[in-house]
Amino acid sequence: MKLFLMDMDEANKHVASRCQSHPASPSWPFKMIVTGKSGSGKKGGRRYISCDDLIVCGYHPDEPKWAFVRYIYGIISKDPKAPYYENITFSYISPEKIPSTRAFSSERSTTIIFEDLCLAPEHIQNKIGQFLEMDDIRIFHAYTSREDISKIIRRYTDDVKNASMVINSYLRKSEFIVFDLDKPEDDPLAIRLRFDTPLDLQKEIELRQKKK
Repeated sequence: MKLFLMDMDEANKHVASRCQSHPASPSWPFKMIVTGKSGSGKKGGRRYISCDDLIVCGYHPDEPKWAFVRYIYGIISKDPKAPYYENITFSYISPEKIPSTRAFSSERSTTIIFEDLCLAPEHIQNKIGQFLEMDDIRIFHAYTSREDISKIIRRYTDDVKNASMVINSYLRKSEFIVFDLDKPEDDPLAIRLRFDTPLDLQKEIELRQKKK
């Protein structure tokens, strides 16, 4: 499947339709769950998101990569007369200091990254929840509980237990699974292994049972 880079601020349904060269390409605007462990390739490469203020929230502010980002942001935002100048900011905050969404200015675009917080306490997860439309987005990883995965799988099959085991088996192989919430439950591409390979849960369940 070909990859296309679109400006999130300018993209619309008409522009996106011209990039749908494959049946697995999402329609715009899209709602997807992409689940997999770190290093599985679920991010699909590099993306550019325009923002004025970048905030990273996590427990590792002293990592070299963030020191580099802070340094580059400092160069770009230091001299208003420089040809490369941009009025941008970078900050790293602890999960305990996650602000309310009401604290952000509507006149500036802000991107907040939650780094490695899947196992954070429930009160932290609740703070993160305000930034997400929870009916459309879920964040899973290789060690996500079977109960969390089951909440999504229930819309696709009645055999939740075996379906969850199938999904878990792929996650632990460093694969990632895509749940395309814009496609009907019976669409072959509603659940995919990686971005463009249909995953037939019923067939996978039957194969699993035959191996027992």
